[in-house]
Amino acid sequence: MNDTLRQAVQLHQAGRPADALPLYAQVLADEPDHPAALYYGGVAAWTAGQLELAHERLDRVIAISPQPVADAHYHRALVLAALGRDADAVADYQAALRLKPGFAAAQNNLGVLLRRAGELAAADASFAAALQIDPAHVDARYNRALTAFQRGDLALAQTLLRECIKRAPDHDGARATLVDVLTDLGERAEALTLARASVKRLPTSPPLCNALGQAEEAAGNADAARAAYRNGLQADPGNATLAMNLALLENESANPVAAQGVYAAALAVRDHGGLRFRRATQLPVIPESEARIDEARASFVTNLQRLRESGVRLDDPLNDFGDTPFYLSYHGRDDDRALLGELAQTLRAAAPSLAFVAPHLDQARRSGRPRVGICSQFLYNHSVGRALHAVITALAKADIDLHLFQIPPLINDSLAQKISQGATLHRLPFDLAVAREHIAATELDLLIYPEIGMEALTYYLAHARLARVQWNTLGHPCTSGLPAIDAYVSYAALEPVGNERFYSESLLRLPGLPFPDYPAEPLPARLRDRTALGFGGGGPLLICPQSLFKLMPQFDATLRQVLDECPEVTLLLPEAANAGQTAAIQRRFAQSLGAASGRVKFFGRRSRAEFTELIAACDVLLDPFPVGGGISTWDALAAGTPIVTLPGTAMRSRFASAALARAGLTATVAADAAHYSALAVQMAQDREARDSWRMQMVTAAGEIHRDSTAVAEWVAAVLAATNTASA
Repeated sequence: MNDTLRQAVQLHQAGRPADALPLYAQVLADEPDHPAALYYGGVAAWTAGQLELAHERLDRVIAISPQPVADAHYHRALVLAALGRDADAVADYQAALRLKPGFAAAQNNLGVLLRRAGELAAADASFAAALQIDPAHVDARYNRALTAFQRGDLALAQTLLRECIKRAPDHDGARATLVDVLTDLGERAEALTLARASVKRLPTSPPLCNALGQAEEAAGNADAARAAYRNGLQADPGNATLAMNLALLENESANPVAAQGVYAAALAVRDHGGLRFRRATQLPVIPESEARIDEARASFVTNLQRLRESGVRLDDPLNDFGDTPFYLSYHGRDDDRALLGELAQTLRAAAPSLAFVAPHLDQARRSGRPRVGICSQFLYNHSVGRALHAVITALAKADIDLHLFQIPPLINDSLAQKISQGATLHRLPFDLAVAREHIAATELDLLIYPEIGMEALTYYLAHARLARVQWNTLGHPCTSGLPAIDAYVSYAALEPVGNERFYSESLLRLPGLPFPDYPAEPLPARLRDRTALGFGGGGPLLICPQSLFKLMPQFDATLRQVLDECPEVTLLLPEAANAGQTAAIQRRFAQSLGAASGRVKFFGRRSRAEFTELIAACDVLLDPFPVGGGISTWDALAAGTPIVTLPGTAMRSRFASAALARAGLTATVAADAAHYSALAVQMAQDREARDSWRMQMVTAAGEIHRDSTAVAEWVAAVLAATNTASA
């Protein structure tokens, strides 16, 4: 080794590759095929970020070497991966491993590329091989944990991450990912404890600040979550994940201006397609007026059109954007279909991979029983699980091969266990490509999404064609707006003639009541009175037990009329999980209800039994409009409290009126807003009428809850659809 080359290597080893490069070039000027200068000069060029030069030199040294050199292939693979030539890099790592089977770093890096290509089983094998060679290889253990998490193997991911942290206590990625794994396992308390301890140890780590923010948010600690996200953004002002989570929290706290400020600040540092989508599609949670709703919806459309014109791209829509227009369907407007269609069109332009088509759809149908899938996050003691448990149980007993696809976090309560009996259970990871491939591999004839729009992963999955026939149903009371969804399954009792115009899907009306064989919560044998429940006083007690985001400004005028005409009345509303929403509606009520806003009281979160007990202690239940209660109304029926409702045309306003029609108690079904106010005042003031109504409803409630007419209709519709799909 001559002096110039020796000096170059010394500078390189001292961490000064840029200073070493001219010396390597000097050696190569005198001797262009000097093997050591080509190899070390190539490595130095890669370290200095000069990828083309690095590739040229490593290419040459491999070409002239009389014997293949594993390290040269390894470093050329690093360069090729950095150039985006993953397939060529994989070939070089494999060449390095043939030459040097005990090359742990090559096994690890090969696994990273295989995972990036979606070859998760092969990636796992590479990481496992790296750990067999070098059990202390922290990156291989962490990468294997990430792969297990992607594959939905939460138990293995948890074990690997705990070992990773044990070996490398300051590995912030391992700590942050373990918080995510624990959350998906339903271990939220442990996740929060770990996140707090981790940020205390590594206070400026953006991934840990984000993990802490999410854990605090899940625990209902909005201020602590906000502080965690802001600390992370202080360390990395352009971090899109932190910015999206903070902005979402601000908007959920009914502070839309602050949310827009977060988006603007992050985008000023670094452009990001997902941030632009979030900013464009933000909707008010507690709108201050009907005019504000119209303005927000108009902006929603205009902003999406501008995004399309800008050519924005999303590599991974779930992680880059990861939101759904949840609040759109609660505004009470008739053009949801058009707005959701605009969103679907814009997303598919930004992420063409959303239009994925399962390979089996281009082939002849396999033989055997119809294969049906149901994909949901909420197949447990949740409104979706309670609405569909009887249908799923019946499908499992029919001549159907039933598959349930669960979305994390995983909740395995008694209803979830009942629902899963007789079905093949799949636990999908929170990874769009992997989840999509997993469902596609099942080769479904029919795929049912119970609640498109309530949760991000199912929304993005539903853009794809994963089964021959695909359905949506009323877990979320709105059309999907997606071209890949063929039918919306609803009920004749909820859908008047002409409602087809609200749906991008074909509308399938089933006979019977929604929520068949409903698992109602029985009332306590001995009911507490309103004083014991915390709401004493002699005047009538009215309750509107719906989430505050369902209360549109147009309903305020009716509330004011009722409160003004009954000055002795108190109105109960549920506190929002986010205190900002409660504060926002109090501010709105101060304007819209005037002095009567002082008679609006809020109650905290309660169990289903306590919720029903509170309703039973009230005199009148006000079903809001233009969007009424759904499954919460079915829970309330057992209490017997008189319900006043105003059904509109859209399904989302007709659940209470359907139940009352079945009970023969239509006297409290209003024809318009003025009639609604009059009925509410009348029931609040007429105890005898209330008592009569209550006796009839208590008798009818059991019959309504037990109604299972729709179950057989569901099974027949599924069988008909799968027969059509196989024709």
